[in-house]
Amino acid sequence: MNRVDWYKNRTLWYSLGAGLVVVVMAIVVLANRKNIPAPGQASVPFQVVGFYENASPGGSSPTSMTSFSAHWSQVSTVSPLWFSVTPTGTVVNTGFAPALVTLAHAHHRLVVPLFINAGGSTSVLWQASTRQAAARNIKAAVEKYHLDGINLDFELLNPSSRADLTKFVADLKTQLQPLKKVLAVSVFPLVGLPASVNGADDYPQLAGNANYLVIMAYDHHYSGGPSGPVAPYSWVKSNVVAALKQIPAHKVVLAVGMYGYDWMNNGKPGPAATVTDIAAEALAKAHGVQPRYDRGNSQNTFTYTTGGVSHVVWYMGDRSAKARVDLAESYHLAGVALWQLGDEDPRFWETMPKNG
Repeated sequence: MNRVDWYKNRTLWYSLGAGLVVVVMAIVVLANRKNIPAPGQASVPFQVVGFYENASPGGSSPTSMTSFSAHWSQVSTVSPLWFSVTPTGTVVNTGFAPALVTLAHAHHRLVVPLFINAGGSTSVLWQASTRQAAARNIKAAVEKYHLDGINLDFELLNPSSRADLTKFVADLKTQLQPLKKVLAVSVFPLVGLPASVNGADDYPQLAGNANYLVIMAYDHHYSGGPSGPVAPYSWVKSNVVAALKQIPAHKVVLAVGMYGYDWMNNGKPGPAATVTDIAAEALAKAHGVQPRYDRGNSQNTFTYTTGGVSHVVWYMGDRSAKARVDLAESYHLAGVALWQLGDEDPRFWETMPKNG
């Protein structure tokens, strides 16, 4: 799935009431990549996960591979979007790239791809037979492609599937734990969303079967809604606090979205164009305007006019991203996850230490 498809899907999720993308991931790095602790064991050094998307044919903007190649020493795990699971439990390869696995393993980095539910389908969870078939097929993919684990990123789930999702993650633990592979689960934030969106995500039960959870705390303001900060600091912090009331800190990874949106500045909802951090900086420069750091929200914003139409842009930026890394460290979380490699302002890496 390419960047355009992924952002289209994100907009679709919102149109269906999903709101936010939350991804929960488990990643543990040891020097030989073999001794991954079982769920419930002691915490590990602060992790940096980099979500990864294959380059679009003919694309000229910085890619995930460009970023990972330059900054692998500051990343503990790379998490590409490569696989989907059909309603019958079949696993579909949507873009496996062996070159990335080779590069990551050469530097002792983990490769933990996303496994999404194809078309947002819930039906794979409804029966034990399809859940278990999917778990076996995921295990087979992990072995076939020499992966270090998986990130289960199932979206658009009805709250009535809460118990079924938990059972599926338990099935996956049964398949993956004997192989000492990472098991991560994508969930929505607890604060600021209705139960219709996050009701399927049972944090304590999921964390009990997964290595730990990665919370993608962004899209508070999104393409189809009114303009505003994509991940205001107070909202991000409130979701960290809420998660820690249900699961221990070493089970939580906080995701940081290195992007924003460009709305028409007319006070009406979008759709707004998605802009990466690096593209937002270039856009401001092209229009001769200086982005402003909003201290209250810890986000960057600017306005510009083109063709007689005023626009307003909100995005993360390196200073805001680092503030969220500091937040994760202050709460002793397991780490952070960056959505996505190649979208970030290169200055972000100047403040990040080497990882392992």
